[in-house]
Order: sequence, then structure tokens, then C-alpha cells
Amino acid sequence: MRKECGRVRVRLQAHEGKRISEERDRGAIMSDPETEYQNDPRTACKYGESCYQKNPQHHSRFKHPPKRKLECTESEAEDLVPKGKKCKTEDNEENDSDSGDNFEVPSIDEDENKANTSQSEEDSAESPVHELEVAPSPENVRESIEQKFLLDMPDDFFDFWDLCKTLNKEKPEEAFIKADITLVGPYDILSGKLKNLKTRKISSYVCHWRYYYDPPEFTTVIAGGKDEYHIGYYRDDCFLLPAFVGSMSSVKPGSITLMGGNIFSAVSIYLSQKMKAENPFKKITLQRLQQEVDSYAKSKKHSLEQRPSSVQERSKKVVSKCFHGAGIVVPVHNDVGYRPIPETNASLKKIFQKVVDAKSEEERLKNFDAVQELMTNVQFAFDEGDFGMGLEFGHNMFTFGGEVFHKAISHILGVAYELLGRDAFVDILQAHLKNRRRGANLSILEVVE
Repeated sequence: MRKECGRVRVRLQAHEGKRISEERDRGAIMSDPETEYQNDPRTACKYGESCYQKNPQHHSRFKHPPKRKLECTESEAEDLVPKGKKCKTEDNEENDSDSGDNFEVPSIDEDENKANTSQSEEDSAESPVHELEVAPSPENVRESIEQKFLLDMPDDFFDFWDLCKTLNKEKPEEAFIKADITLVGPYDILSGKLKNLKTRKISSYVCHWRYYYDPPEFTTVIAGGKDEYHIGYYRDDCFLLPAFVGSMSSVKPGSITLMGGNIFSAVSIYLSQKMKAENPFKKITLQRLQQEVDSYAKSKKHSLEQRPSSVQERSKKVVSKCFHGAGIVVPVHNDVGYRPIPETNASLKKIFQKVVDAKSEEERLKNFDAVQELMTNVQFAFDEGDFGMGLEFGHNMFTFGGEVFHKAISHILGVAYELLGRDAFVDILQAHLKNRRRGANLSILEVVE
């Protein structure tokens, strides 16, 4: 009910904001911009004057401070746009339009891209969105988490924390340490571990406990003891609550395993799996922990099913499972919204592998031609409203891994997110590609402290 009321409120605010904008354009409202901003009922954009988003849906939903003079130089603005070869039109001529729907395909020019992608990563690091600092924390903990991680957390997230406080009053995040798992990520706001973080940059928070293969849709909240095992929420849209909870590990790099519709089902399933490989003595401890989880979940009416009805309904909307298996969901109306990549998953992996395995720059450039051709197909799909193709292609490149693809991933997946109105995912993606680390301890405290 809270979620539905929120949607209605957002629609009403967006409608009122649109009305104010239209009346201002007609000259019906004569008040100064600052007064209009204060009277606008819409939620204020978290980026304020630093907001760079151009998506109409974003500006319809959030209000922004009155425009001031552009504070960045022309060269700095150009750095925000990936350099490269422009896509060709059907007439095989360069499209010089400045429209947001026409993006440049990242080039693989020899003078610009060498065997490593350090330069492209440095370019992305200059983007001002990564340097935005978080304002003083709100008193409301839910708002504080959304402010820093750019995503709202569901009720079961907070209910699970309450359970952990009953199991370990001093350190709730370690309530399941005997089961080799620890609460991390957004839970570190509740535990206070991030309270004294020296740098309060958004890019630091969104990369906190973000594993190498975690797509922007995946938010890690539990870390395991080995094989980079971790559990997190997966959501299709940054403005919606999570669709399900999944797990990932280095045993199957990039693969996301369904663990239910909430954190209680995920931990209960994890404990069941772990008990199968433990000795009788430790098995008793795990059984007690599972009983605590199941009992508390039932008291809060959280399902313990691995495939609850919500997950089953979502599966009907999935247009492609992608390499990671979690699938993607995009709006499709009258067959417009998604078209499949003209390659099987197996053949696409071979195309990517040839680029990664290239022994020379010349060979890499040659092998990248097949990737660039697919990127051109994605451009055509974007132009015709099939945003899902770019989302799928970007996800597959991201899941395959390899720094050689980072610039293309940032470009393709970033455009897909913007066209779909999933703005926060753009910020998370760009910050992650700038600081994409491998390993088991992905706490940002290990980097900035």
C-alpha cells in the first residue's frame, strides 16, 4: 500500500510540476524562479544544481533549482561525451545531430585506445557526477540510505536488522557470523561504520561492497566468508523496490542465483544449503539460526518461498535472461521496447572472447569490428524505441568482464538507462567502472581510510 500511494503521489506531483512549467512558459506565472522552485510540490532532485540529467522523465518527476551560468568549461563538458566514431545512418552518412538519441559509438582507434583502458578510465573519472558530495545525513535512516546509495530499501531489509539486534545487541551486523556471513553495504549505515567516512562522495558510497560482477541493479547487503559469496537485492528500476534477492560467487562468475523475494528467504535458503556440508555439531548451530529467521519472518509476514508469486509474475515480463540469468524487464507496448540481439549467447561470448584474447593491438582492433557492428544495431534499436536491446547488450558485456569493454559498457548501458529513465543506475555504473575491483573485501573503507 505504501508503494502504491507513493506512485500516486509522484504522478500528482509530476502533473502539478508540468502544469507550473506550462503556465510559466505561457507567462501566466510572473513570480521569480526561486519562488517558483520553493512552491513546486515535487520532490527536489538529490543532485540539486549539479544535476546533469537530461531525461524528460527525470525532470518531470523532480524539481531543480533555478538555472545558473554553466560552471564548467567547454572542454570539460566535452569530456562527459565518449569520443569515437559516429554511427552511420541508413544512407551511410554521419549523423551530426546533437539529439540525445544519437550517441557516438566508442572508437577503437589505435592512437586513442591501447591494450589497456587506463586512459578511458581516467576520462570517466573526470566526470563531475562522481565527485558529488553527500549533504548532511537526514535523521530518517531510510532516507539516509537512499541519499547515499541512491536506492530505497524495502521493509524486510529493516526487519532483518531488527532480528539481528535481538541475536547480537552489541554488533547486529555479526549476528550470523557463525554461519560465515556478515551484514554489509547499506547495513553499514545502520551499524554506524560509515558514519565517520572521511570522504562523503556519492561514488564512494555506491561502490561500498560492490563486487566486480555486480550490475547496477544488484545491491550487496550480505558478504560470505569464501568464494566471494554475497547476497543482495536485485531491482529492475531504480525508482522501484527490489524484485527479488539473489546470490553471487566466484564459483560461477557473474551468475545471479534466485534466493527468494526478501532477505529472510535468502538467508534461510543459504542456511539450508550450508547445513548439507557441515558437521553435526555446527549443523545444530545453523538449525537454531534458521529457526530464528523463519520464526521472525512469519511474524512479519515475509514469505520464505524461493519463488513467491511476485517473482513468478516478474518472470512473465522478462524479455531476456542475459548472461547473468537474472533477466531484464523493460516496458513493451505494441511490440516496441525490445528486440533481441542478433547473436546467440554462445556466439556473443565467442565474439567478446576474441577481443580479450587478442595478442596484438591490430588483432584486437580487427576482432572488435564484430562488437562495433552490434553496437550500431543497438543504435538503430534506440532510435526506434527498442531500448531493451541496448540494456541486454550492455549487461552481457558487463557480465562477461574485461577492462577493454569498460568504455563501451559505460556508453551503451548508460544510454539505455537514460532512455529508460533509470537515472541512478547511470551514476552507479559510472562510479563502479571507475573503481571496479576484484576480491572478497569490497568495503570502501579499505580504499579511502
